[in-house]
Amino acid sequence: MINEEKAIKAYINTPKTVEFYKKAFEKYNISGIDQFRWHWSGWAFAGGMFYLLYRKLYLEAVVYFFVFILLMPLPLVNLIAWIASGGILPYFVYKRYKKIKTEVENNLDNPHQQIDVLRELGGVNKWGIWLAVMLNIAFIGALMYITLVVSTNDFHMNQ
Repeated sequence: MINEEKAIKAYINTPKTVEFYKKAFEKYNISGIDQFRWHWSGWAFAGGMFYLLYRKLYLEAVVYFFVFILLMPLPLVNLIAWIASGGILPYFVYKRYKKIKTEVENNLDNPHQQIDVLRELGGVNKWGIWLAVMLNIAFIGALMYITLVVSTNDFHMNQ
């Protein structure tokens, strides 16, 4: 069995956030029982789908996207869900960690190999950040274009 601290460190693979995830994972696993507990992440709140992509949670990111598309007609519910995502999404990182760690422990005997595989399967996708930046730039550009077209049409209609 892998040392839990080393396993988390290998899986998270971003030194600046290891302590955050260690605290979160301890919260989720009190008395050896996996259970959701609120643990706030500003990055999850701000990033939403992109946070999930960054943390290699692809299916969860797709579900998140479609849930928020479905909630668009309900702005207040959408806002509440968005705020709640800051406390909920880190739990999905934990669930993926536990699943991968169990699989690694069941299939590999060598602790060094286990750590290497956790590091490889965990960690982050840097392209998640770039995707977020590019889509936000595209969104802002489209918003500016639409605003310009609407204001130009209003100007021509008033003359």
